[in-house]
Amino acid sequence: MRQRRKSLLDTLRAAGLVLLLPAACSSPDPTPSPAASSAPVAASPPPTAAPAPAASLCAAVTCLSIERCDEATGKCVPACPAGEVYIPATGPEGFVMGKGFTLNGGQKRFRKGHKADSDRPHRVILTKPFCMDETEVTVAAMKRCVEEQGCDPPKWAEVFANYPKRLDHPANEASWDKAKKFCTAQGKALPTEAQWEWAATGGDGRKWPWGDEPPTCEHADFTIGMLVSPGGDSGCHGGGTSPVKSHPKGNRVLPTGILYDLAGNVWEWCDDNYLPYPAETQTDPNVHKAGVVVHVVRGGGWNRSGLGIQSAFRGAAVNTYEVPGLGFRCVRNP
Repeated sequence: MRQRRKSLLDTLRAAGLVLLLPAACSSPDPTPSPAASSAPVAASPPPTAAPAPAASLCAAVTCLSIERCDEATGKCVPACPAGEVYIPATGPEGFVMGKGFTLNGGQKRFRKGHKADSDRPHRVILTKPFCMDETEVTVAAMKRCVEEQGCDPPKWAEVFANYPKRLDHPANEASWDKAKKFCTAQGKALPTEAQWEWAATGGDGRKWPWGDEPPTCEHADFTIGMLVSPGGDSGCHGGGTSPVKSHPKGNRVLPTGILYDLAGNVWEWCDDNYLPYPAETQTDPNVHKAGVVVHVVRGGGWNRSGLGIQSAFRGAAVNTYEVPGLGFRCVRNP
């Protein structure tokens, strides 16, 4: 048998067919190699890049120091500290100051201290917002400043003086200089007369901070009827002031907060000198004249009538004046 197979191989080799025998006789590979497979190989997907962070809407926005940028809108919004209320700028049209109380000889009914033609109606534009104290500066706040920041204490040896014991009452009996020093120590200032009236009215012509409803003792601490004596036993609660925030019906309510006691309780110092209004439009007025020591006071006090606590009514006092019916509040400018 072997001999016959060998003979067959010799015959095939001679015929040149021997190379075909292994392919014809061998068994097929049941598992073809990957290289021999005809099926295409799926390519791996490229790596997905991480999404770029969304650009901040506030990245290129610059706000004033009393504002912050709202990330949701990219707009500047109020950011006054606690205890202060944001008051917006007037806009380019401004508002009208002056009710003409002293025009055409009208100053005669106000007796001394009121200059003729001093409240002539005129337009005022405020180009920047500001923050205003929600209350008149209290004895507690003034006491802290005296003890910690070197402020000068108000006069105290008077019947209706609040300092240093009546902590939640206005710090009355404080001169313009003492009031200004307190505001400066807090990084603030006394309001200009225009700032004060704009905050009290919003320029809509209202008589009092709450509107045109005649005042009662629910609105303010003031003198109902005839004022017998500015230093007498007057006011809704007898002589002297009320605690701040005691007359909520008289609040000046704004979208950004509430201002208390803008009418009554105590007059409030303004930074400006008391001089007659000009007829022309004024932009950001703050009136100071060399040699003038009389300053504007606004809002009336417990010892003033309903007319005297109107928001447009101008009062005046020498800068050294320290009386029971006079106090102040501050503003924070950007």
